[in-house]
Formats: sequence, structure tokens, C-alpha cells
Amino acid sequence: MKKILIVTLSSLFFISCTRDFAEINTNPVDQINATPEELLPLAIMKGYNGSFEYYYDYYRRIMPWTQTLVPSTGNSSQFMDDGSNMNQRKDIFYGDHVALLTDIIYKIDHMPAEEQIKYVNIKSIAAILKVYYAWYVTDVNGSMAYTEAFQARYGGTQTPGFETQEQLYDVFDTQLNDVYTAIQSADQSVQVNPGDKDLFFKGDISKWKRVANSLRLKIASRLIKRNPSKVTAIATQVLSRDEINSTASSFMLRARRFTEHGNFNPAGMSATKPMVDFMNENKDPRISIFFQQNDYSQQNINKLAAAGKMQHVTEGQRYVGGPVSPNMVPANMSRYYTSAKRLLDGVNYDTISRLQYRIWRPENTANGIIGTGNAVFPILTYADYSLLKAELAARNIIPANAKDLYEQGIRASVETYNYIAKEALVDNYTAANDTDITAYLNEPQIKFNPSLALEQIIIQEYLNYFKQPNEVWALIKRTGMPNISTALKLENTVNGAGVLLTMPRRIVLPTPSKDNLNYKNQNAALNQMKQDPDFGTSESDIQGRIWWDKK
Repeated sequence: MKKILIVTLSSLFFISCTRDFAEINTNPVDQINATPEELLPLAIMKGYNGSFEYYYDYYRRIMPWTQTLVPSTGNSSQFMDDGSNMNQRKDIFYGDHVALLTDIIYKIDHMPAEEQIKYVNIKSIAAILKVYYAWYVTDVNGSMAYTEAFQARYGGTQTPGFETQEQLYDVFDTQLNDVYTAIQSADQSVQVNPGDKDLFFKGDISKWKRVANSLRLKIASRLIKRNPSKVTAIATQVLSRDEINSTASSFMLRARRFTEHGNFNPAGMSATKPMVDFMNENKDPRISIFFQQNDYSQQNINKLAAAGKMQHVTEGQRYVGGPVSPNMVPANMSRYYTSAKRLLDGVNYDTISRLQYRIWRPENTANGIIGTGNAVFPILTYADYSLLKAELAARNIIPANAKDLYEQGIRASVETYNYIAKEALVDNYTAANDTDITAYLNEPQIKFNPSLALEQIIIQEYLNYFKQPNEVWALIKRTGMPNISTALKLENTVNGAGVLLTMPRRIVLPTPSKDNLNYKNQNAALNQMKQDPDFGTSESDIQGRIWWDKK
């Protein structure tokens, strides 16, 4: 029966990403008789199975831009200029994911009062997920329809107004604060528990309450350059309440069969020299989870030498990153991308380390075996949160011990990646133990140094966010680190003509069509954004900035 329900709901709520916004808004909820708790797992799934986002936004845009991967053939001279096919997140938001979350909230709000009090927790879960994804969308889009969106489904406006990003940040903070209060005030003895239908915490509302509170600080951190006093005010309240305080309370989705689609496959994507050099130098215990060893094991070297393909040498470093800049002279380029590959019996042996494919797509084949592990989508982990608080402490925004939070964040990051690798059934990785972590914390460039505190913390945030490409991108935009001068040295990227390439700051913004029912509001929002002197030359200028990304 459950399978029949899911198929039915999927067909009723399937919305093409090419449909007009107003048409999306008119999908009537009264066709559905499912309960809020039955809608919840489908709503969650629709937010995290968007394979095109991985194919385009992450693997071919954001990750090369932020130097967390490089294609196996190297970056093209135009790689910093290409923002095509991005913004899958907007279609996901205005499609099934938030349509279903809104339906859950609507259904609960229109129950008899005696029933509503039983659904405070489920409504809160839907509200948290809706706020999170809206924040994720505005992060690169700026102004968007949020408060009035999806109301046509229930007889409301088909032309929702747009809110500025500044307004949205106030709305998000208020809604998360209200959720926290609602959970705290609810009679927990009468609540409907979604159990396994809550794919995150199996109905443990105490963890959702921590997420609602901690997410407020995460969102507010984007305002450090725009409104630091607001960050301080929000932080003061957040720190006085229940927060994410362990890896067990991390906001992560563990999912089976969410990444089967081939677009999740990161094959052909390799490690970058800046990351690998820093991780090698400091014996980072996460390196075998991030990257595969290259092909030059002693056994393979012996085989290739016997075939006359290379000199007989002793096995060296097995984690090697490829250069990011596309302007390498041909001799150097061939060293990394041509001569280093040796073909024998139909097998290409490469000196560059590939990404550890299964942490991105557990279904990938390794050693001839199709993977059967689970995907883990980190959203706001204990490691993320600890390192963010360490950064805020180092900036004197919150009263806390930056050193303790920094070390706590690193420890939690290693433990989290151990968990991700174990769930994904990654081949040939080494799970770090406490001794490994302690040794890493005492490496010269890792050992906490008050005079370098902010740089050290941000480098660890960069590494920790490896599986959250949008957060790596936002971190560099927000802090300017890591860069060419930090301990983890990013490359100056230069094209073949010797022109310095700069990292894009946003996506290509949609251009409103006059045929669109909501053209007036969309166009007004875009024109308002263009008043910002940092907006750029046009909506197509990916070097332009969104409001929070102040120079």
C-alpha cells in the first residue's frame, strides 16, 4: 500500500522545471487525501534527489571555481566564464519540494483546532525545511517570491510579490524563532510522531529544535559584512538556547537510492593540487575519504616497468592533485595530464587522484562491484556549527573560546567523514581514530595559533565543506579565504592569453518574460537589485554580486 501511495503522490505532484511560476502555483491540494506525515518523506526526497544540480552546478561549475575539483583533462580557458545550466535549486524550490512542504503546512493549518495541536512538530519540521531551502535559493538569486508563493494552489494570488534578500533574512529568522518557540510550547504527549517518515531524525523533535535554533546563526553569518550588529543580536539569543551539540544532532540526510541517477556520477573529476598538497603536508586523516589513491602502486609500477612503459621506481606519494590554472605551458600540462597516463592492456594508469566517487554517489562501481551504500547529505553538521562559532569567536562576535571550538570542529569533521565513508561503503579508505585526530591537531600548520586563528579556522571550514559545494563558494565570497597567500594556497588561475581569471560570485539570473503572468513583480524585483552598485553589468554577469555578498 505504501508503494502505491508514493507512486500516486509522485504523479500528482510531478511538475516540470520548465513550467511557468503561476502554473506551478495552481496545482490543487484538494486532490490529495494523504496525511501530513505521509507527505513528509516525499517532500524531503524531492529536495535532495536533484541530479542535475550535481552534474552542472557542483561538478562543472562551483567545485572547479572553488578549486575543490578539477576535470581529469584540466580546466578550459573559459571555465571561470561559464555559468550555463546552473540554478537547478530554483526549479526544485518552486517545484515539488516546497510545494509539498507548503501542502503539509496548509493541511495542518486547516485542521480543527483539536487536531492542529497534535501536528505542531510535523508543521515545524516542514517549516524548517522550507526556510532552509528558500535561504539556499536566495543565496545566489537574491530577491524571490517567498511569503506569497504557492498561495494560488489554495485560491490565493497567482502573482506573488517578491521580497528583497534583506527582507527575506528577517522573515527566515522570525520563522525559525517561531518554530523553536512552538516546539518548546507544544504538548509533546499528544504529538503525532512521523517516525521513519522523518528521514532526518525519525521524529526526534528535540533535534529539530536544535536545528531551528542553530540554523538561525548559520543564516545570520552571511550578514557579517552587511549588518554585524544583527549577527551579534541573533547570536546572543541562539547561544542561550538548545543548539546542535554533537555529531548525533547534526542536520544530515542519510538516504538510500537517492543518487542512482547517472548525473550524480563524478567520474572524470579529480583532486586539485592546492587541496591535496595541504592535506598531504599535514597528514590530514580525511584524505582517503576525499580522494582515491592514484594508480601508481608498487604492483602497477612493476607491471608497467616490465612492459617498458616506465622506469622501475619505488612507489611514491599516492595522493596527487592536478593543477587548476588552465594556462600551464604544454610541458607541464603534459606532465600532469598526458605523460602521467600510461595505457597497458586497455587500462589507463594515471598519476592524478580521482575524487572518492562513492561519497558522492554510493552506487558507483569500484573494483568491479556496484555500490550498495547510503548517500549522506550534510546540511548543518556539528562540525560546521563548531567551526562557524570558532570563526565568530575569533572575530569577537560571540564570547567563546576559539581554540576549543576549532579543535572540536576538526574532531567532529573527521568523525563525520568517517561516518559518510562507512555509510557509502567506500573502498580503500582509512577510518581515523582518536590518535590520528590528535596527531593531526598537533601538526605545525594545524596546531592552533592565536595570531593565525582566523585563517586556520577558515581553512578548516573550507576542507570540512568539501561535500557542501555551495558553502565552500559562500565561504570564499564571505571571507576572501583561502587564497593565494594562505597556508592552503589556492592557485592564481590564468588563461592561455595570460589573463587572470576571477571566481564568479553568482548564477545567471532569470530574465523575466513579458508572457509570464507574474512579469510585473519579477521585473520590479530585478530592477531593484540592479540598483546595487555591485550588481554587475547585467543579470547575466556572473561576476556581479547578490546583496549579502558586499565588497
